[in-house]
This record gives sequence, structure tokens and C-alpha cells, in this order.
Amino acid sequence: MEEQRKNIQIRERAGLEEARLNQDFIDFVTKWSTPLLLLLALGVGGNFLYQRYTRAQSDRLALAFEQLAAAAAVANPSPESLRAVAVEFEGVGSVGEMARLKAADAYLRSVMRGVKPGADVNQDGTSKSISDEMTPEDRESFLNLAAQEFQTVADSTRGIANKESLYIGALFGLASVAESRGDAEGAKKYYEQVRSASANVPGFAEFAAVAGKRIENLPRVLAVAKLPAKATLPPATREEEKPAMPLTVPDAPAGPGLLGPVGPVAPEAKPETAPAVAPPAPPASPTPAPASEPAPK
Repeated sequence: MEEQRKNIQIRERAGLEEARLNQDFIDFVTKWSTPLLLLLALGVGGNFLYQRYTRAQSDRLALAFEQLAAAAAVANPSPESLRAVAVEFEGVGSVGEMARLKAADAYLRSVMRGVKPGADVNQDGTSKSISDEMTPEDRESFLNLAAQEFQTVADSTRGIANKESLYIGALFGLASVAESRGDAEGAKKYYEQVRSASANVPGFAEFAAVAGKRIENLPRVLAVAKLPAKATLPPATREEEKPAMPLTVPDAPAGPGLLGPVGPVAPEAKPETAPAVAPPAPPASPTPAPASEPAPK
């Protein structure tokens, strides 16, 4: 009997303990369910927004490269179009820096050709219109614009990891501008910066070698750069073409001139084909009879 009472007490205590635990759990859920649900909702919503932001950035990067390719895929690209791409997509990957480098290269190519950037050119690179040919003032202005774009890229990529190629490309561009102006010291300074920037970057030793050879060849390069540009030359004079000698001589008989016929001689007209049956011969004239001898008397 005593044992049975103890078992009953144990079961009652266990039930009370279980009830207390259930009540504690209910109190915990009641107290923290709302904050936990809010945290869960924030986590799910944050992940959704992050995925959407990542997709938008990817789409914008693809659009930026499409715009850059479209602006550069012409024979004589417009630097203004490339600069517009650089401004619109500044900070989207490296599209802004790439667009500025291409715009500066377009300015330099125009200076080398002597044709304004964006103008229609022939297959040999010459301008289709005289108004598109570059004047000395235009040349200096475009060199300033090219230097400005190269310097902007150099300043924004200096010391930034994974953008060493853009920085070195901008330095090469600045050196080219200095060469175009005949500035040997300026070109040498930028080539020295190329060698310094390429020294500790794996795979960039070739750029340092190119810069070193360019420094050695600076006198020859600047001698070629001092040749007059096409825009600075006076317009060519064109004399009227005159024949070395007259094709015909006065009072000469009709026929080809002294220098021979200009074109092939026309074939002589052939007589019409003779009929198969020969025409009848004209009748023979009658032969007069001989005079008779006089009769004897």
C-alpha cells in the first residue's frame, strides 16, 4: 500500500513537472515568436533583395559592355560617344576606364591621320571631306583631350589591385602624347613609370621591356614625329594636263594621227555576198561583114 502511494506521488510530480515545462515553452513562444518571425522575414527578404540587386548589377554590366562595343565598332569612332559611355557607366566594373582609354586612343589616331575624329574616312584613312581635315589648332586641342583622358584613368587606377593593365595602358598613352609633341623628357618620364609599375607584377615584364626599348629609340621616334603633318602642308597645285605633242598635224591627210589610232581600228566594211547565179553576160555586138571586091568591068 505504501509502495502504491509512492508511485502515485511520483506520477503526480512528473505530471506537474511536464506541465511546468509545457507552460514555460508556451510562455517562451508567446514572448519571442513575433521577433523570431520578424528576423526570419528579414532574412528571407534580404536574400531576395540581394539576389535581385546582383541580377541588376549583372544586367547593367552586360549593357555597359554592349554600349562600349557599339561605340567602338566603327572605322573612325567618336571620342564623345566613348566619353558618354564612360560617364554613364562610371564604376560599373572597369567599363568607365576602358571607354576613356578608347576615347583617348581615338583622339591620338585622329592626330596621326590628320582627320577629325568621328569623320567619314575612305578605306585608306583619308577624309572624304576637306572640312574634316585637321588644322594645327585642332591637333593641339585633341592632344590635350587625349592627355586629359589618359591622366584620368591613371589617377583612378594607380595602386589598385587587378587594374594594373589599365594604369600601364594610361601611362603608355601619356608617353605617346608627349612623343607627338616632341617632348622627349616627358615621354621618358612616363616610360620610366611603366617600368616601375611593371616590375613587381607577374606577367608584366614584357611591358617593362617595351618601355625600355622605347626609351632607347626616343631620338629616332621624335625625328619621325617632327615630320610635317598633312594638315600643315600647303594645298597641292594641279597643272592642267597637256599632250606632249599634237595627235594630228595641220594639212595632214585624213587618217590616224602620227601617234597612231587612239582606239582599235574599225574593221573595213565587207561587200555583200555575191549571188549564187552569175549575171548573164552582155550580148556580143555583131561583127560587120567584109567588103566585097569590086566586080570586073
